[in-house]
Amino acid sequence: MAARQVLFAERKLTTYVYAVGRYRVGIRASFLPFSFTICLPAPLSLLYVMDPRRVDDDRDAAYTFYGMQPLVFDGTRNTVSLAVWLYDMERIFQICHIEAYLQVPLASRCLARDARLWWMTLGEQAMQGDSWAEFRALIIARYEPLPNEDADLPYRDPEIYNDMCLGRYLGYAADWRAYPNESMGHYCRRFQVAMLPYISRDLGDPELQALYLFREGLPSEIMIFVPAPMAGMIVEHMINDILKAEIIAHMLQVDALVDDIIQEIPPQEAEADAEGNGVDLADFMAAPEDQPEHPPVIIIDSDEDEDDVEEEIEEVWEEQEQG
Repeated sequence: MAARQVLFAERKLTTYVYAVGRYRVGIRASFLPFSFTICLPAPLSLLYVMDPRRVDDDRDAAYTFYGMQPLVFDGTRNTVSLAVWLYDMERIFQICHIEAYLQVPLASRCLARDARLWWMTLGEQAMQGDSWAEFRALIIARYEPLPNEDADLPYRDPEIYNDMCLGRYLGYAADWRAYPNESMGHYCRRFQVAMLPYISRDLGDPELQALYLFREGLPSEIMIFVPAPMAGMIVEHMINDILKAEIIAHMLQVDALVDDIIQEIPPQEAEADAEGNGVDLADFMAAPEDQPEHPPVIIIDSDEDEDDVEEEIEEVWEEQEQG
């Protein structure tokens, strides 16, 4: 009847808790020489609240799990290695009868290097007790390489894909460059889909090697604003730096363009002749096609009467209308 027996009080009255079925709890009380059992409907999770030995059980489960020497997944983007690691985890869960609520915490302790950093960056999401199915879907989406033919049309790059399959991109000798006028968002996505899953794992630190290659392929005006990769950095960190650098480079280009436009506009200066006379008002009021490219400023003698100036302007307008 009982899945297991849990002692949670020990006095003259000895009481036990049983798991009866899926959604019922059995409480057995013993009054020597009598005993009886009461079955009450309750969530099965209530057992965990009433079970003071749950910590001991979890500790035993952890010892059993690590005693099976589980494999460690370091974030290698390889379909076979990821599939083998997932299979190993699930077989250990099955053999050791690991409870569902312990599967993700125990499996996440078997992550290393890039995979552990990725799990840490999830923050609160990693601490909310995802089920094994949710964890499995997350890690597959993160580390299983996408075949080139399954990528979205804008990100397909058959030429680069074929070169990578032939092993032509090896370490620092890889030839990876951004396209002319390519947005950095497209560049980052193309690197993740077409290049990153197939980079050589034979030389040094593969993740650091990929980041160096990622940075060297940037346009020079953007690369100067992207810090050099360091140990422990993951691809997502550099993507953020690249997108920020693109904004900075764009702002500098706009500022330089504005400066060029300002420099091309010559100052409109009034050039008086040797006698100190300004430009003739009639010449200034001429038709647009007769005006110089940069019309000079009209200089009016400050001693001249305002009425005389207005009369002169009216005369010029009348001449223009009659002409």
